[in-house]
Amino acid sequence: MSSNSRKRPLESDTNKENNGITTSRATQAQDLKRRQIQQASWGFKEALAECGVVEFASENTNGNNNDVVAPTKSITEVGCQIDASSTPSALRSSINALLEEMSKNGIDPKNERVLADLAEIISTNDEMARKMLLPLYRVRTSDNQNCFSQFSQPEETMDGDDDNEIIVESSSLVKILLRVDVLQSTLLTALVQKLPELAASDDDDDGSSSMNNDVPRLIFSNIRWLDHIVDTSALTMTFVECLTVLASSSSSCEKTRQILLDAISTLPDILNDYNALVVSNNDDDDDGNGEDGQSSILATLQHLRVEDPSLLIPCLDAVGSLPLTDSQFEDVTRDALEALANVERWALPALTTFLMNNCPQGSSSLTNEVIEEIRKLPLGKGNYDDDYAMDTSPNGGGRDDSEAVMIESLSRGFAHRSDLTSALLKAIKETTPGNHLPADIWLLACVATANHHKAKVKSIIRSKANNGGFTSQLLRQSLSGNGTALTSLFSTSLCEMADGLLRSSDNAACELGVTLYEILFEDFKDPMQRSDVVSSLVTHICSGVGVKEAEVDAAMRVFSCIIDKGNDGPRALRSFNPLLLGMLEFLHQMTTSQVRRLFLLLFAAGGDKNDEMANGLGDSSGVGGACDDIQIVIEKNLSHGQISNKRIGIIGTVAYAVTRSAELLDQQNSMEVEETDATCMPGGAAVASLPIVKDITEKIEKAYSKCQPVVSKSALDTNMTESNMVTTSNSSGSAAAFMLDELCHAVQGGRLISEIRDWLDEKYQLEFEEMFVGDFEETEGAGQKGSKGAKDDGLDPQQIPTDLQDLAILNGTSDFGLPGELRFNIQDAESHVYVKILPILSSLTRNNREMLIQQLCPMFRLMASLSDERYGGDGLSEIDAMLEW
Repeated sequence: MSSNSRKRPLESDTNKENNGITTSRATQAQDLKRRQIQQASWGFKEALAECGVVEFASENTNGNNNDVVAPTKSITEVGCQIDASSTPSALRSSINALLEEMSKNGIDPKNERVLADLAEIISTNDEMARKMLLPLYRVRTSDNQNCFSQFSQPEETMDGDDDNEIIVESSSLVKILLRVDVLQSTLLTALVQKLPELAASDDDDDGSSSMNNDVPRLIFSNIRWLDHIVDTSALTMTFVECLTVLASSSSSCEKTRQILLDAISTLPDILNDYNALVVSNNDDDDDGNGEDGQSSILATLQHLRVEDPSLLIPCLDAVGSLPLTDSQFEDVTRDALEALANVERWALPALTTFLMNNCPQGSSSLTNEVIEEIRKLPLGKGNYDDDYAMDTSPNGGGRDDSEAVMIESLSRGFAHRSDLTSALLKAIKETTPGNHLPADIWLLACVATANHHKAKVKSIIRSKANNGGFTSQLLRQSLSGNGTALTSLFSTSLCEMADGLLRSSDNAACELGVTLYEILFEDFKDPMQRSDVVSSLVTHICSGVGVKEAEVDAAMRVFSCIIDKGNDGPRALRSFNPLLLGMLEFLHQMTTSQVRRLFLLLFAAGGDKNDEMANGLGDSSGVGGACDDIQIVIEKNLSHGQISNKRIGIIGTVAYAVTRSAELLDQQNSMEVEETDATCMPGGAAVASLPIVKDITEKIEKAYSKCQPVVSKSALDTNMTESNMVTTSNSSGSAAAFMLDELCHAVQGGRLISEIRDWLDEKYQLEFEEMFVGDFEETEGAGQKGSKGAKDDGLDPQQIPTDLQDLAILNGTSDFGLPGELRFNIQDAESHVYVKILPILSSLTRNNREMLIQQLCPMFRLMASLSDERYGGDGLSEIDAMLEW
């Protein structure tokens, strides 16, 4: 019994379990039937509510919104609320599974009802569409803490309840729906078609439209970078239609234009598959009217660019980011080349960047076409942009800014596109002299920014300079006036090009270097850039003295060209005086012309009276600052006994006189040009009494006195040998003669004011007459002319010298012993004076014999130059008599 009794309960338990399973299955069947009945009327909202979107669940309960917890002061604006137990990934899986179930069971075949509801919501319900585009959020309470990850950070805490916290997700509801394949095409089409509608909407009085101004931006951010596109053809067609509609009204509406620009810029991120670029010709080709070609993205962008040139840059950026085939790239490149010839200047950077980055590498003919078009680009005012002063750039950039960006893009392109670089270098090599374009110069500079191209560029430039292909005129046409645009090339290539050319042993290349350095200093006005130019020139001079005279002369010519630019040149060099003064250490290795140019440079850059006094330097003579250092060097060399040192001091003294006198000339000329009243202009006597004029005359007088032999007690010492005295006399004579030649050179240069010239004429004319000129006796009567002047020999009394010593020389009764003659009366006319050559050579005074004869020709040249009308003199009538002998 016991066993039966144990079995009976067991049998009873088993029956209960079977009855429970049967009941559970029946319940599940009833729930499934009830669920199918409910789903028969479900649309998009009901399906999402079933999957955990609280926003739509509340709408299905007769407007009861008790389940929705709206944020009150959200830091980040949020969209739809989802159930706390759900996540974005789980929500996507649930939606996908539910839609498959509804379609599979025949409740909603192909989810047509859900798709229709979705399209209607996007197109008609702006508020709900905006919410769907914003990030999802969940509400964390004390009851559902376990549903959240420990890394979930709350965005905000609900007012009055610290237990309720808002957790904002990274995805929006639209992003989740776009990853459901069955919904993607419909949703993308509805969102893209929404853009023209938003562009055409105006702000209402209640401000409802203004709240939706960010909806286009939200749409673009949600549809970018999708994992895959289900129907690329449909999306492409829709996007082309959208661009066409937006472009038709973009010129009259700023809001529409902004949406159009955003659509073009995000186009590569949306249509990121090659199949999305061109609509397949196999889909619908019944019409045969080429509509498929018109609907391609490339054709649409090209049409937009042609209709509105301001869309060129965004269209090029979009095309450059699309995955095109080689043949498509060739078509696009040729289209860009056509635009390059007519585009406005502000669009050049985008066009050149596109060509450098997207020109196909396998097509040599197309590469050559690109290079030929780029070589036609001018800097500065171009033929295609006559009104360059009026800025038409959408971004408001200037001409120089656009060209600077263009040059930077070309430099980067040549650095990594060896095929384009090779084509450019080959084209320039094969160009014959006289046919080079101005762009060839700065294009070579762009290429030279890359270290691996520098040697090739230097070789081509030297070769072209030697054969006359590159000239100074071409260099100025290419670079002058474009300092701002060429800023990126200054330190990377232009300075190195100038340095290499100036060091070249070929005269043509060296002259080209002189011109290039001059352009660099003139057009690049930044102090650091000009400091680099001056430092480089000083290096050329200091390293080349005594070794490469041509290089030193070329660098000196550059400084001379800068000084000759009026007041701007010396003023620009003034801040670099410490660098320039360093060249004084190399004076003894320089030639005469180099020393002369150096002193002229230093005095010109040292500042004039006004600048020195304004800066608190110098005195009333205008000497101060850097000029004081130069005067110290001059005084030191003048006091030295060696002729080589005196030569430096003499050149410096005359250079100072020329520089200061030139400043006075410029002031007088400027006053005459301005037609200043005569009473305001100082006359000759007033100018002669100026402190600067007195300072000039004093320095000349002092330097000339130091060139004369010094009679001291040591000269009378018995230990002083005759050879030493002769050497001292020769040195002094050579120094005096050299100074007279320097003064003659200054007079012929035409940069001495008349007051200084008059002073020199008065000073040296009297000295010239006393030392070198003799007079004949003024007696009446005529006799036969002879070669001697004795009174008792029957000769012409007009040839009898008044100086008894000279008469004795002619008669042969002087201590000299040998008789002299009067010669070289080339015009056989009456002469009133004669030049004392033999009396000087036969003088018993060694100073006269050794020194005066060396000064004769220099003094004669100086007097002739002072009297020459070409140099501001009154004519040669004063020395005609001497010229006849």
